[in-house]
Amino acid sequence: MTKVAAAFVGCKVSLADGEEALAELEAAGLHPVRVRDAADVVVVHTCCVTAEAERKSRRLVRRVAGDGKRVIVAGCAAVLRPEQFDGPGVEVMARPDWAAVAAASAAHGSPPQDAARTPAARTRFVLKVQDGCSGRCSYCVVRLVRGRPRSTSLRDALADARAALARGCGEIVLSGIDLGAWRDEGLRLPDLVLALAELPGPARLRLSSLEPRHLDERLLEALAHPRVARHLHVPLQSADDAVLAAMRRPYTFAQYASAAARMQARLGDCMLSTDVIVGFPAEDEAAFGRTLAALESGLFGRVHVFAYSPRPGTSAAELPPLPAALVKERMGRALAAAAATARSARRAALGRLAEVLVEERRDGLWRGYSSGYIRYYLDGAASPGTLVRAVACEEHEDGVKGRIA
Repeated sequence: MTKVAAAFVGCKVSLADGEEALAELEAAGLHPVRVRDAADVVVVHTCCVTAEAERKSRRLVRRVAGDGKRVIVAGCAAVLRPEQFDGPGVEVMARPDWAAVAAASAAHGSPPQDAARTPAARTRFVLKVQDGCSGRCSYCVVRLVRGRPRSTSLRDALADARAALARGCGEIVLSGIDLGAWRDEGLRLPDLVLALAELPGPARLRLSSLEPRHLDERLLEALAHPRVARHLHVPLQSADDAVLAAMRRPYTFAQYASAAARMQARLGDCMLSTDVIVGFPAEDEAAFGRTLAALESGLFGRVHVFAYSPRPGTSAAELPPLPAALVKERMGRALAAAAATARSARRAALGRLAEVLVEERRDGLWRGYSSGYIRYYLDGAASPGTLVRAVACEEHEDGVKGRIA
């Protein structure tokens, strides 16, 4: 039987696309495996949000193709610049027909291998309910390759969530390119959140990313549901209003901070994570200083820092770039501030009771994430996919270490 695996670069939507491809290929007769080495065919979902994401996508495709696999390249970078993946054993499919892929692959299977290579149930399920974006951000190419906004129906979203719960999923991660734009016959995101949070089972619900404009009172009320994770990812990109205007981001820093304050007032102890772009062409030293001050302010518990890179087809690509050495120097300072922010969040978790999703056991410890998205390493009795109460007593690697209460 032909075995197929998936790999991805980029966001949770890319991960969800890979999982969806595996499900369709399995329905068409292929056998999904989690270990790429065991696969005959590997589907790689790529990313083009930055030049570095494209480089990572190319490296992954070359590495998999170098192992002699048949590689199907899909995803954002495959739509943007398909020619960059040309090579032996590589097929680029911007709009894949998975049934055709399965039919073409059926004759190239290898003998069955041991059951340990059969995919295990996912403890965290990424539920993609929205795709596309109608935004106007001057630097963003994702809206160009993903197209106009479209949403999964409430009925289909609930069916997918129930199926994941039946497989032992302990957390559902709600995802989309512009998640707050989800719509279904008059229903909006708060309706979807509450419907999912009320499903029977032990699962926790987490939202992958939200734009500041979507943090209105109705959504915050839905997010206050006890089964919704106390963590929100809300991209900032810059704390300077002139840079935000040049980026065509539809808010000022004061408006962003006000939305964050409403979130904390409504949700209490909720960890806020964000994205920032360093080195945008309109960013001078004072503008960068404002962003750095925001990162050092204690507002965030986790920060993803990206160096600006011009993306083809965007208006910002026409602007004169900043010197590479200057961007590198600012990146170093921003990354240091992000690391300090993460350390502060870990230290704040010490000695406090937390709800942790148990995901896997490695090196004698259970691993998983808390509601506030801190990684925990735990001693004690547990099983994958369950939510446990835990107390951390020390920092450990990229998280905290403790015991199951």
